[in-house]
Amino acid sequence: MNKLKIATLAGLSLSATVLLTACASSGTSSSSSRNIQYSLNSDVLTLDSSLAADVNSIDTLLNVQAGLVRFDKNAQVVNDLAKSIDISKDGLTYTVQLRDGLKWSNGDSLTAKDFVYGWQRTVDPKTGSQYASFLAPVKNATEIIAGKKPLSDLGIKAINAHKLVITLAAPTPYFEKLMTVQAYYPLNQKFVEKYGKAYGTNSDKTLYNGAFIFAKGSKGWTGSNKTFSLVKNPNFYDAKNVKAKGITYQVITENNTAAQLYKQGKLDMAILDTPQLVSTYKSTKGYKILPAPRVDVLEYNQSGKVPALNNLKIRQALNLATNRKGLLETAAPYFTVANTVTPSGLDKAPNGEDFAKYAAQPYAFDAKNAAELFKEGLKEIGKTSLTLTLEGDSDDTYHKTAVNYLTASLSKNLPGLTVKENLVPKAQRLKDAQNNNFEIILSSWGADYNEPSDFLMNFITGSPLNNGRISNAAYDKAYQAATTMPDIMNDEKRYADYKEAESQLYQAANLNPLDTQAKPVLLNPELKGVSEYNSAMLYDLRYAQFVK
Repeated sequence: MNKLKIATLAGLSLSATVLLTACASSGTSSSSSRNIQYSLNSDVLTLDSSLAADVNSIDTLLNVQAGLVRFDKNAQVVNDLAKSIDISKDGLTYTVQLRDGLKWSNGDSLTAKDFVYGWQRTVDPKTGSQYASFLAPVKNATEIIAGKKPLSDLGIKAINAHKLVITLAAPTPYFEKLMTVQAYYPLNQKFVEKYGKAYGTNSDKTLYNGAFIFAKGSKGWTGSNKTFSLVKNPNFYDAKNVKAKGITYQVITENNTAAQLYKQGKLDMAILDTPQLVSTYKSTKGYKILPAPRVDVLEYNQSGKVPALNNLKIRQALNLATNRKGLLETAAPYFTVANTVTPSGLDKAPNGEDFAKYAAQPYAFDAKNAAELFKEGLKEIGKTSLTLTLEGDSDDTYHKTAVNYLTASLSKNLPGLTVKENLVPKAQRLKDAQNNNFEIILSSWGADYNEPSDFLMNFITGSPLNNGRISNAAYDKAYQAATTMPDIMNDEKRYADYKEAESQLYQAANLNPLDTQAKPVLLNPELKGVSEYNSAMLYDLRYAQFVK
């Protein structure tokens, strides 16, 4: 969700032996002699910017692709491939002048037509992009996504090789933040169509325009390997300011391995994803806890496939039976309890409050009332007992602990309920969520940009990211008011609408927000130019370098 993208990672184990032979010591190497060594705790799933929806893929794309604008290290929007952006007085027209001499990694010129094609491909129903709805402010995008208008009607036109005109359906004050999202990146039509569905499935079948490119062959990303490298992109427009020789990523899922390698000077960044690791390494040089505008949420399948979850009282009972404080004490004491589906630290309301505080709902733990509601709900659906399955990631430490805790505590707190756990690899969980193939699922939602719509758009009726198939008319009405005229241009009304949307989700118990995450990490103090504003931008290494 980068950019302020913060999301959960998954993957397969890489042995410490391989890692130890692959890395140079960070304690003695200079920036000119070695790569930055970064760890990921999940696999990259795709390099296709139209299809990327998991955190690892999106955070990797940050370093190899670029759009019109980007977030700087302070989460402020700045021009990237755009030389200038002029906005009309009515807020509907954006005239973009591209920088001179832009090139793709194969030497092709990067032109305005590449943005037209990239945006059209993202909203094309045939592409199946989960991020298509992020382009909703662009004129006719919603109709195109619904198959009601042709791609050529999308509100983006190439006037010449260097000039774009973007037309919005309605003024959108946060549109430049939206354009930082990977779904807005340009694409080289000839190259994409050459590989078709295989585009982005490995690094040799992907084209780049960012600060780095993947190394060739087996040193790049093969689609399944656990160690892969990036090198500087000589065709990047700002290559002179890219200081790092390259980046080596290593997928490490053994909880202690990354921390040990960091201590040995063989990694520059390691994630500490258990309370035990935090306790062990909190005195280590480079330890810090970074804010993470990211939430963990239980999604209920309300498509009709699980009739019990279409019962309001049963969903309310599940929410009331959730001991969020107990969960975090067990699984992640550095997280904070969530009272909204938007994370704390994401944005501020017009009154200066953190939006999560401004819009907080009375999610609470009340086992007694939960049991009574559950009994009433069972009676309404003609049952005396119920079995539900909770799905989470088998390759994510927090997910495993949380699913284990919740299956036991929900079963205990709601007499007549049996909750079974279903732990699967993250890649499978993401597919199951997208395909509505679950009963209850633990999802992690990370910010793509710092505005409440980034999260709230996920739950409108028909959204590709609405995994539970929620259809809440009052919620849709509040979100629609916030994102259309006249409220969209009035901050107080817009944020009041967002708060109402949060309230409607709470009242209907459509979702069960658990926590706002934080990310304990070990980060080499000699590695400068890395944002510590939040844990997503930690992965933006465009201007990172070693400074002793």
